[in-house]
Amino acid sequence: LNYNRISNVNNFTFFMLPRLTGLAVIGNRFTTIWRRSYFESNPYLDRLDLSDNMWRCDCVDENMFDFYEFITLEPNKKEESYNLICNSPINVIGQTWLEACYFTWNPTEKAGNMDNVVWFCIVMIVGLALCFVLVNGIRRSMKRRLASIQAERERQAEQVRDRLRQLRIQAEQEALCNTPDPRDLIAPPSYDE
Repeated sequence: LNYNRISNVNNFTFFMLPRLTGLAVIGNRFTTIWRRSYFESNPYLDRLDLSDNMWRCDCVDENMFDFYEFITLEPNKKEESYNLICNSPINVIGQTWLEACYFTWNPTEKAGNMDNVVWFCIVMIVGLALCFVLVNGIRRSMKRRLASIQAERERQAEQVRDRLRQLRIQAEQEALCNTPDPRDLIAPPSYDE
């Protein structure tokens, strides 16, 4: 029944076809979403091809959600959800039924998304604050460590200077103690003198 400009079906359209296993109505002019009840007398139906029709997506209509679940949910999946494209109203043209009606069919997730955004912002702010505190703590710790290392180096350098000064003074004192008496340096007068 593809591309036949069919625009309407009802409860009795498939009533006399209990062994119907597949139905392809691609490229027709269906605008009104069908009802699950149209297929109550077709227990063997396992495939529906509904793509390329001019579906009017009235997301608040419970029948649309019911029919969407009937044809797309496992285990009795009959059609791929990406084949169901809205043709009206204007704000949803070209979107799949699920894209167009997602937040209408799942209102808690839309509210949850706002809550999630708020919580995400709060967590990000707290996380950034913690990172800032952590970075500053690490920076202060590094400064203290560098200051202590510098102080230790200066202390060691001062100790080395003190030790060298003490060694120099000790060497000078030893030199003074070991220097010969100037009188010893002058030889006694000889007999010739």
